[in-house]
Amino acid sequence: MAELFLRRTAGLLLIAVGAALSTVVAARLGAAQKVLVYGAIAFWVMTVLGLWWHRRRVPMWRVWARWAAFPGIACALFQGLRMDVEHNRPVSLLVAAGLVAVCWALSEAVALVTTRPITPALIRSKLEIPFPARGLEARLCVREHRLVLDSLDSRRKRSRDVVAVPWTALRSIELVEVREEMTCTVFLHSATKRARARTFDVPPGPALHVIGTARELLIPVTEQIGRTVVAAVEARSAGVEVEEKPLTTEDWCNRADVPFTPEEDPARQLRRGELIYKYSTDKRPYHLVLVGTICLLPLYALTMITLSIVTGSAELQQVWNTAGGLDAEDRLTIAGTGLVAVAFFWAAYAFVFRGFQEFMETQDYVEAFPEPPPPPPKTGTVPGSGKKRKKR
Repeated sequence: MAELFLRRTAGLLLIAVGAALSTVVAARLGAAQKVLVYGAIAFWVMTVLGLWWHRRRVPMWRVWARWAAFPGIACALFQGLRMDVEHNRPVSLLVAAGLVAVCWALSEAVALVTTRPITPALIRSKLEIPFPARGLEARLCVREHRLVLDSLDSRRKRSRDVVAVPWTALRSIELVEVREEMTCTVFLHSATKRARARTFDVPPGPALHVIGTARELLIPVTEQIGRTVVAAVEARSAGVEVEEKPLTTEDWCNRADVPFTPEEDPARQLRRGELIYKYSTDKRPYHLVLVGTICLLPLYALTMITLSIVTGSAELQQVWNTAGGLDAEDRLTIAGTGLVAVAFFWAAYAFVFRGFQEFMETQDYVEAFPEPPPPPPKTGTVPGSGKKRKKR
C-alpha cells in the first residue's frame, strides 16, 4: 500500500508542477490575467474529475497532466508569438516552446513513475499496467478486471479500436514460441451488428496466446514482458469463476441495446436492417459535455464568488461584484446560488454522469464480446493454388 501511495503521490505532484509552471511562465510573459485565471480554474477542475475517473487507469494520467498545463501553455504561446511579432523578441517564443517541451516531458514522467518499475506490489494492485507489443503499435494493458489490447488501427484511436478479455471469460493465457510468421484477426464493435475485423502480423518469436470464451488472441511480445503479463494476469484473475455460457447474437444485442430480430421473420428482418443502419455501438455521447457544462455553471459561479472573497483579489471581486465585503443581500444571493448549484449538480449526476457511466459499461461489454463474424464468402479459389500464411 505504501508503494502505491508513493506512486500516486509522485504522479499528482508532477501534474501539479506542470500546471503551476505553465501558469507562472504565462503570467511572466504578460498573458491576460482574466483569461489565464478563468481558463486555468476550468481546466484544473476538469483535470481533478478526470483523475478521479481514471484513478486506477494511471497511464491516462499523462493525458490529464497535459490538460492541466494547457491553459498556461496556450497563453504562453500566444503571448510569445505576439511579443515576437510586435516587439521583435524571439526569445519569448523560444521560452514558450521550451515550456511545451518541459510540460510534455513531465506528463511522460507521470506515466513512468506510476507504472514503472513493475514490482510485485504493482502486480497485486488494481492499477492498470501498460506493455508494448513486439513490432506493433498496439498496446497491451493489464487492468483490474480484464486484459486489453488497444490502438489496433492507430495511436490516435486508442479508445475506439479496443478488444478485451475479462477474467470471467479468460480460459487460458500462456507464453508460446511462434516458429513462422502468422496473422491474427480480432473483431471490433462497429456501426452495425456485424463486427469490424482488424488483422495484424505476428512475427516469429515469443507471443502470448490468450483464449477466452468469445475470442482468441495471439500477441507478439518479448519474453520478459510475456512472463510479466502472465504473472500479472494470473495474480489478478485468481479465484474468478469463468463463465462457460456460449455467446449468442441475442445476448450481445440485449446487452448492447441493439434491436434483435429472429432470423426466421423476413418482414421483421427488413425493419431490422433500417434499425441497424441508424444504430451505432461506436458512438460517443459528446452532447453530454454540453449538458454537463450547463448544469455545472451555477457551481462554477459559486466557486468563483468564494475565491474572490477568500483570496481578496480586487480583479475577481470587481468581476463577481463582491468588492467592499458582503451585505445581507449578497449573502442571500450566495445562499440562493448554492441551492441552485446543488440542484443543478444533482441534475448533472442524474442525466449526465450516470448516463455516461452506463454508456461506458456498455462499451466494456461490446469490447469484450463482439458478435461472432459471418462465415467467409466463397471465392472459388482452388485450394493450394497460392501461398497463404497461417491464420489464427
